Amino acid sequence: MIKVLLADDHEMILEGLCALLENEKEIEIIGKAQDGLEVLEQLKSLQPHLLILDINMPQMDGIELTAKLKERHPKIKVLILSMHNRSEFIKRLMELGADGYILKNSGRGELITAIKTIVAGKKYFSHEIMKTNFDDQLHSTSKNPSLLSEREKDVLRLIAQGLTSQQIASKLNISQHTVDSHRKHILSKIEAKNSVDIVKYALKTGLVKGFDI
Repeated sequence: MIKVLLADDHEMILEGLCALLENEKEIEIIGKAQDGLEVLEQLKSLQPHLLILDINMPQMDGIELTAKLKERHPKIKVLILSMHNRSEFIKRLMELGADGYILKNSGRGELITAIKTIVAGKKYFSHEIMKTNFDDQLHSTSKNPSLLSEREKDVLRLIAQGLTSQQIASKLNISQHTVDSHRKHILSKIEAKNSVDIVKYALKTGLVKGFDI
């Protein structure tokens, strides 16, 4: 039997979760709480296999609670059930060791699958959560100056200084065609549309300093 403790600041959500899971023979709801402090208090007498937590709760939210749980009760699994599909929340909870994360609009089937998967020792993050996390990582990677080659960085700095392709070609002793090719690759890699965007990127990433350009 999988023993589950629920935590959400809305009584209606707690009742809804109980109703969704009450006919599942392998799952038993052993407690309910409406904030993180109440969860910690209940854990003095209860021994759940899994905690299903909301992020938004008074006194101690789901993120702070997850951190404390993983420190004090590392054997207890944590499944985040939230309306938030924000990359900063997802990343932080993954870093803290949350075992799963699904959205509140998920169906009963996915909730039960998540519970059983996590208790079996695996992680479960819904498709929507993984897509948000992947898209954020992809966006961050595309903005990483390390993706630019050293020659592309040289060209970018000179573009930021206002030099034309012909001037850049002369300065770097390369053809204008090569400069234009580098410019095209730079625009693609940093997701820029024009030279103004290149200047902003150069300043933001420190490839040029201040306005001494």
